[in-house]
Amino acid sequence: MAKEKAAGRSAYGVVPAAVLFLILAVLMLSGREKEEIPVTGTSASEAELLSDEQADAESLADLDSGEDHLRPERLEERETFRETDNITMGIDVSKFQETIDWGQVAESGVDFAMIRVGCRKSVAGEIVEDECARYNLKEAAANGIQIGAYFFSTAVDEAEAEEEAEWVCRILEGYPVSYPVVYNCEGFQEETSRQYGMTVEERTALACVFLDRIEEAGYTGMFYAARSELEDSLFWDTETLEQRYRIWVAQYLSETYPEIPGPEYGGSFAMWQYTDGGTVPGIQTVVDLNVAYFGYEETVSTLEDNEAEK
Repeated sequence: MAKEKAAGRSAYGVVPAAVLFLILAVLMLSGREKEEIPVTGTSASEAELLSDEQADAESLADLDSGEDHLRPERLEERETFRETDNITMGIDVSKFQETIDWGQVAESGVDFAMIRVGCRKSVAGEIVEDECARYNLKEAAANGIQIGAYFFSTAVDEAEAEEEAEWVCRILEGYPVSYPVVYNCEGFQEETSRQYGMTVEERTALACVFLDRIEEAGYTGMFYAARSELEDSLFWDTETLEQRYRIWVAQYLSETYPEIPGPEYGGSFAMWQYTDGGTVPGIQTVVDLNVAYFGYEETVSTLEDNEAEK
């Protein structure tokens, strides 16, 4: 880092002439050749993204299905973890950490990984998948590291914020996500940013649109920002965000966890990013280190199902 069915009703008492008219109309329509209905396709930019990801035909169809990932059975499939009050240690990664050896990371004692799945470009505005996202999601989970995700947003209206959330949900479909899904937004003070000049209220409202949609899909929503942006609601409506979602605060101090228990932040928070210069076996570059004041364990039903399959 440094983010509906129409109601029908019976028409009793209709005069016979009207009934005959309706029957004739139905017969005439049934005799017509069925017209071909054009199917709305994926936009050019979306198709390019899917091509880059080598998505199959089913994924392409899902791209136009705005509510598929919200089906109740999909939500039940993800309810395989129970939250605990354990303190857990984690990292957050993106393509900038290059190809990660997740086996070594797991052996080092890392509990969770927050994985960047994509971003919206700050100038052009197109959504781009992080080129290491699927590898990181798959390999981290395969090596026993619990996973969360974050998306770097530069949305400028509610439609874009919702589009981003839908896009994230489609990327995460099928992965065992237990940790939160995070809204990350930075660089909006730069004149080249498409978000330049937006107010605190406008930016906050878009974060809420994104996170509300994420939570509707069954994930836990979380908001990420630096302590300096959150304090005194300097760049965000902090009170609103803290009341509605979990906060992931970033602050780098001379002393870090576990020498000190948390950041110098007066608000509520659930996760602390305490350095951007950490080193972890299996990662060739420096990496952000985090402490979460919560954790997750597999539910009893899931463990029993796994045992039955053996």
